[in-house]
Amino acid sequence: MDENRDLYKQTLSYNVAIGPYQCLAAPWWIRAWHPVYEPRHRCELKALNCGQDVFAQIHADIFAAERSVDIVTWGFDPGMVLIRQGSAENGMRFGDLLKLAATRTYMDNGVEKPFIVRLLLWHDDALSHSLMTNNPGYYGWHIPSINLSPRYLGDAHEKYNFAWFDEVRAGHYPNIHLRVRKVPLAHVQPALAGETYDIGLKGVAAKIYASHHQKMVLIDYEAPARSIGYVMGHNSTTDFWDTATHKFQDPLRETIYSKNPCELDKDNPFDVISDDAAEIYWKAMQRPGKPTSSKKMERVTRFMKEHSSVAKPYQDVSLRVRGPILHDLNHNFCQGWTDSTEKSATLKLALQLTPPALPLVKAAEAIVAAVTEKNSHLPRAEDDFIKQRKALAWSAFKLGDGKHSAQLIRTQPMYGEKGIKECYANLTRLIRHYMFIQNQYVQYEAWATQLKKCVAELRSFGAGYAAPIYVFILTSTPESKGMDRPTYSVAKELGQSHTMPVEHKEAVEMARRGKARMPINPQELAESGINVVMGSLWTCEISARGPAAYEEIYIHSKVAIVDDAAFTLGSANLNVRSMALDSELNVLSQAMDVAYDLRTALFNQCTGAPGPRQFGDMKAHFNEWTKLAKQNLSSIENGLALKGQLVQFHVEREPGSPII
Repeated sequence: MDENRDLYKQTLSYNVAIGPYQCLAAPWWIRAWHPVYEPRHRCELKALNCGQDVFAQIHADIFAAERSVDIVTWGFDPGMVLIRQGSAENGMRFGDLLKLAATRTYMDNGVEKPFIVRLLLWHDDALSHSLMTNNPGYYGWHIPSINLSPRYLGDAHEKYNFAWFDEVRAGHYPNIHLRVRKVPLAHVQPALAGETYDIGLKGVAAKIYASHHQKMVLIDYEAPARSIGYVMGHNSTTDFWDTATHKFQDPLRETIYSKNPCELDKDNPFDVISDDAAEIYWKAMQRPGKPTSSKKMERVTRFMKEHSSVAKPYQDVSLRVRGPILHDLNHNFCQGWTDSTEKSATLKLALQLTPPALPLVKAAEAIVAAVTEKNSHLPRAEDDFIKQRKALAWSAFKLGDGKHSAQLIRTQPMYGEKGIKECYANLTRLIRHYMFIQNQYVQYEAWATQLKKCVAELRSFGAGYAAPIYVFILTSTPESKGMDRPTYSVAKELGQSHTMPVEHKEAVEMARRGKARMPINPQELAESGINVVMGSLWTCEISARGPAAYEEIYIHSKVAIVDDAAFTLGSANLNVRSMALDSELNVLSQAMDVAYDLRTALFNQCTGAPGPRQFGDMKAHFNEWTKLAKQNLSSIENGLALKGQLVQFHVEREPGSPII
């Protein structure tokens, strides 16, 4: 990860954000041989923790918008309710909010113009869609989800989604423009050049599907004084809505079904006939007060008990932004829009014609595409709105009271960019006290190696830096066994081998046979100057009893904070896909107030304590985290209530064939 290290050599800097003075300043802004966005000043940044706050703010901003809304997302669920009252289905749906916005007009130099909604989604083909269900309703019927286990929304929600996509593609809402994009196969191998990873047969098939994983919203770009943007970890799908408290089985989270609710009556046709006969009988007897059928209610109750559950808790963070960084957000959007294509409703036929369990179909298509593309990328002609937006200079977005600086950074395989990888490399070079990581996947071994290298250089004879470095890592149990070994590769490097006992036992046995090094333990790592705690987040019933009383909070966040001085957040995971293969979008900032406020909010959420004052010593809090994580893991094992949400990371299962 150090190929760009020499680009950071500096003599004298001009610090616009703090001074302006000439000074030597920590070189937070990334530099690379490939194109990168410039850091932007006079901005305003606000971190928003968890879906309740994020989606309520997005709803308010779109509701107040006057000219346009541009959305880029990995997944879009038009039926999700952004502001919920009492239940997940009570409130305005996202699709209705966009429909409402698209009915508006505004005056521009005496000319009435329509409000435009532009929605840019990742969609590779029917097979990828059937595996991911990232745009529920796109094909107009129920399909299985990720993890190879079927998941269905409620019948009303599903029907709304189907109708919304069909109506938009049919042109019933002409001011809602929907386009999709994919990463052509020709860019996959160049993107992975220089990356190290293990991959099994299943992983080879998954590698073909490089995704567009960016999430952003851009509102009223044509009116710089009122324009707003979002760089997000959240997908715009209903299961990403949650509160920061992550209540156990919270009814405000969506009810998800493991079996299609529409098929409730298909398994018991005799009972259905019996119910219909009973209803006819009671109507004939003029007994309207008599229940139609107790059997039907019993069937529904049994179905709900066996096949429904409240969506799991989700932890995620997004960033609301204003100021000149919107100029770069617009560039990212317009470039993606130019690369996109329109998809018609006739593509429903593709799912019928594609064998659902045959990845070779995709492989064959990809081989043909690779031959015809010849490693070239031919975008469409620019739309008129893109040409018009080019007349707006970044300086038009400067905020008089804007006190934050920020840099938009990307992974973009189609343009050879690995800016987010460089961001993590540089943040790691600049650590002097602590690094906090909350990330869905902590599977990038190169980063763990970089961390150890940088700390070793700090503590070398020439540098002589003796203070300990504290590393707080929060990640989820990998949802696929194929992700276990990449996760273990990081855990082993950072003294956390014991958290994955199956892999740890294998590694110890290999070392005893002289075929590998013995995994380093936390004490040995601490002697080298690095102290690591690795945890997950869990919630439980108020009176916890038995395994069913606990839920793991699925960490989807992509956050890194260094020394209360700088942070990055956005869509990028800490794995090979996000560092190289999938398109991603993050913000990097040295806004110390935002970094500190975000750190204290996330610390408080995990443990009930915000941590030390800004730039304070982390030692006592690191020790408390380590103690509490072990204590809460023991509480789960013994059926006791949790204190806070922090639990020691632990995976006890046989790993699967590696995937990236």
